[in-house]
Amino acid sequence: MEMRNDFLFLLLFIAILPVACTMPEEHKDEKIVEAKMPARKDPFHELCQYWEVTDAENPTFRDVYDQHTEGIRNFPGIIFMTDSTFLENPKSNMHYGTFILKGKVIIAQFDGNKKAVYTIQNKQGDSMRVTRVEDNHPTTLYLKGSQIFWPEATLNPFNKNNSKWRVRPSKAESPAELNERLKNCVQFYEYFLHGYSESENDEIDFAGYPTCFKWYQGAIYVLSPKHLDKKWINCFYSEEQAMQARQMIENIVTTKKYNWDTTQKNWPQQTADVLKQIHDKM
Repeated sequence: MEMRNDFLFLLLFIAILPVACTMPEEHKDEKIVEAKMPARKDPFHELCQYWEVTDAENPTFRDVYDQHTEGIRNFPGIIFMTDSTFLENPKSNMHYGTFILKGKVIIAQFDGNKKAVYTIQNKQGDSMRVTRVEDNHPTTLYLKGSQIFWPEATLNPFNKNNSKWRVRPSKAESPAELNERLKNCVQFYEYFLHGYSESENDEIDFAGYPTCFKWYQGAIYVLSPKHLDKKWINCFYSEEQAMQARQMIENIVTTKKYNWDTTQKNWPQQTADVLKQIHDKM
C-alpha cells in the first residue's frame, strides 16, 4: 500500500510575535550547520532511534492514519528508547510500552496489556522492513530511520515523562499547573534539538509535533493566537486554558533576558541552550 501519495506537508507558522531583540534571517528548512557522524552502534542502540513508517502492507488503522492537521496527514512512526521503552506514533495518539530485542525479534508489551511481535525481515542502511503481528493480524511495515539518537533515555524527548505535557488533563488546571505543563513543553524541545545537534541528520522535522513556537537561528518566536498550532491547543483542557498558557509563555520569553551564544555555529545546540535557560527561569 503506497502512503506517500496521500501525504501533504504542512507549511504553517504564518504569523509570529517576536521575542528577540533583532529580526534574524529565517532559517529555511532548519538546516544544521555542521552535522556529526554517530559512533558505530550495536544492534540494540542502532534500533533505539525514531523510525518513520513510509509504507505498509495489510496495515492496521494506526499504521497509516495519523492525526489530521489542517487537511494533512503526518507520517506514523515508532521510536525505541535505551531504557527498553518504546512509543508508537509520536506525532499523534501515543502508544507506549516496553520491548525486548532478541536477535531480529522485538517482543513488545503495550501499556494496557496488548502485545505485539516485530520481526526484522530486512535492514539496509537506515531502511528497515518489519513484520508486526498483533492480535493475530500481520502487518508489514517499511521504516526509515532518522539517525537521531538519544543515548540517555531520561534525556530523550519522547520518554513518557518528558512527553506528559502532551496528555490532555481531565480538568481545568491552576496557573501553577499550567506553568508546569509549559516547562515540560520547553524541556521537550530542548532535548529534541539537542538530539539533532549531535546527529548526522541535516534537516529538522518539526511537522506534526504540537508547538507554540517558530524557530529561527538566533531567535525564538511565539505564534499569534490566530495561528496557534491546533495540536498544541489540544494539549490543554480547553482552548481558553491554551490561550492562557500561550500568554504565560510569551510573557516569560519577552520579559527575561537570555544569552544567545553567537560563537555556537550549530544552531540546534544554540537554541537548546536558550530553551534550558527559559526552563530554568520558569
